[in-house]
Amino acid sequence: MAGVMQTPVMNEADEAIARTLSMRGVRPPATVPGYDDYAFLGQGAYGEVWVAVNRNSGRKVAIKFYTRRSGVSWSNLAREVEKLRYLFSDRYVVQLFEVGWEAEPPYYVMEYMENGSLEEMLRATPLSVHEAAGLFREIAVALTHAHNKGILHCDLKPANILLDQDRRPRLADFGQSRLTNEMDPALGTLYYMAPEQADLNATPDARWDVYALGSVMYRMLTGEPPHYSEKRLPGANLKEQLESYRNLIQQAPKPDSHTKIRGVDRGLARIVDRCLEANPAKRYPSPHEVVAALDAWSLARVRRPLLLLSGIGFGLLLLAMTALGIYLFRDTVNTAEQEVINRTLEANQFAARAEAQQMALEIEHRWRVLEFAASDPELRQWLTAIEPPTEKIEHWLHGQREKYNPDFRLEAQASLWMALSQSGHMRGMDPPFPGQVGKYFGFRDYFTGAGHNSTEREGPPSRIIDAPYRSLVYRRQSTRSWAVTFSVPVLSTKAGAEPVGVLAMSVELKPEDITQSTNPHNRFSVLIDTRADGKSIEGLVVRHPYFAQLPADLPDEQVPLFHNERLVELARVQPFDPAGNSPHQSGWKLADLQDPVADKEFAGDWLAAAERVIVREGRANPKDSGFLVIVQERRENVLKPVAELRNRLSLGAIGAGLFLLVIVALIWAGTISVLDGAPKSRVTRLLRRWAGLPTGISGSSSVSASLGTADTGGAGERKSV
Repeated sequence: MAGVMQTPVMNEADEAIARTLSMRGVRPPATVPGYDDYAFLGQGAYGEVWVAVNRNSGRKVAIKFYTRRSGVSWSNLAREVEKLRYLFSDRYVVQLFEVGWEAEPPYYVMEYMENGSLEEMLRATPLSVHEAAGLFREIAVALTHAHNKGILHCDLKPANILLDQDRRPRLADFGQSRLTNEMDPALGTLYYMAPEQADLNATPDARWDVYALGSVMYRMLTGEPPHYSEKRLPGANLKEQLESYRNLIQQAPKPDSHTKIRGVDRGLARIVDRCLEANPAKRYPSPHEVVAALDAWSLARVRRPLLLLSGIGFGLLLLAMTALGIYLFRDTVNTAEQEVINRTLEANQFAARAEAQQMALEIEHRWRVLEFAASDPELRQWLTAIEPPTEKIEHWLHGQREKYNPDFRLEAQASLWMALSQSGHMRGMDPPFPGQVGKYFGFRDYFTGAGHNSTEREGPPSRIIDAPYRSLVYRRQSTRSWAVTFSVPVLSTKAGAEPVGVLAMSVELKPEDITQSTNPHNRFSVLIDTRADGKSIEGLVVRHPYFAQLPADLPDEQVPLFHNERLVELARVQPFDPAGNSPHQSGWKLADLQDPVADKEFAGDWLAAAERVIVREGRANPKDSGFLVIVQERRENVLKPVAELRNRLSLGAIGAGLFLLVIVALIWAGTISVLDGAPKSRVTRLLRRWAGLPTGISGSSSVSASLGTADTGGAGERKSV
């Protein structure tokens, strides 16, 4: 009838489909003999999964029907059944009970995992790092069992990991699995599949499962597998999509979201990172290596708090003993240290006194030589002549220098003899220096005895010495070394014995050469001049090992000047007393002298003794030469034996402490193993097992959770290939 809508009528094919859809979830595709109470569980790519009850035992089982029977599904069924037979009775694999090869549709009966899959668990609630690490290890152990029997899973993912009644994992769905000697490729699930597996010509490798294992752990920690994206991979066909997936994994930055999860330390992150290496050569070679790495990480993590708590207990236990030991140790070491310091200071004082006395004798001897030579009538005659005979004077000076120099040490011999007339003019020198004879030197300190060089460079001298005199130190222009001049007056024979000239000798103050010593810069002597120098600064260091390192041609303006202000202050506060009533008549001991030389080789504390150079000491009229001899020795080297003793005693104390620490740690660990009925630490579980106590591992309190699964139609899977 026109204008009237007709009711559509279904054909026979549509009716069959409708009947199938209406019956789905009401009754199974077929009944399996010996099983009742069927309940629909889920639908997968190859069929349906039903829960049934064994009529004889009352045990619940899962029955997987291959309703979409095809060459591929039949091959997968055969392969899965074959692998499950290999893994029969393995605690980490869902067990196979029977197979209906001839049934329509074909089926197999396996264990029922009432807690579902890991995928369902992850969707329902996030896992703590502790729980994820436990599952990670259990899954790795499960894969190790499978690999040990020659089976590679090749499609590991949360949906293929089922949880038993104790929420421990069991491996399931071996449809893509391969024997280790098989060469056929096997495609897994995107974002869980290793990049080299995404190749239709790839050869199965144990490291495929290692990558998938890392992806599962990454999913447990972050909620998503590594490199996951909702976008479809580019590619018009399967081959191009696989190539896109490989490029994504190999070119993208390494996933790092797991490192930002609270509770994931470096050790666990490194294990996950190595599992997810895009280059299979850098990955763990097998799940067994992952288990070993996790065990090492777990033990290391357990060991840290154990050591910390044991250290606290050890510190509290040894506090009183340590306090007493420290007191006795310190008293003994300090006494020994002070004794060593005192002996060293005594030795240095003895050495400084001996050197000061030797120097005083040399100074006195020089003055006597000069006085004896100055009494020569010919010298008086020559110096008072209107035209002094220069050649005769210099010949005479040469003879005197050659005669008396052997009386002194080689390094202390006079380098120059000089004769000056009453007018202050140079009348002779040996060795001779061109242009110096006839010049006016009446302004020099050694001529006037004024304690400084006069500013008057010409004219009659303001004064002339009338007794033996030691000049200020100066740097000789000819040798660029520090020197000092000793001078005496040449007296007339007339009544009153007025000076008619000056006879002088110049001596270089060469530094001690310690560069060849077995202990350079360890112990040496220093000479300082307490008189004010040209800049009115006292305490100039004139002899020091440091000066031996300076170039001989160093210009005057670049010569470093050092002053020992501390010793000058001591000498000023405690001046020399000719009567000998001063407690520091000659010198001082210093336990913490700082060397004024600004060089790192001489930095630090020194044990030193300083002695005045007193000329004619012990006679009626002793005289302070103005020189101070310092013998100094590096404090740390002197105290090295004490430091070694301290170290040995410390090591002994540490050894005793470590022994007590071990005892306390064992007692503490034993106490924990007894009191903790459900320990989470592997070490504690081992101790409890060794003591014959139950470990209390169950449910989520263990460091594990095994896996297993029936294919429920890929519920919760990511993109499958």
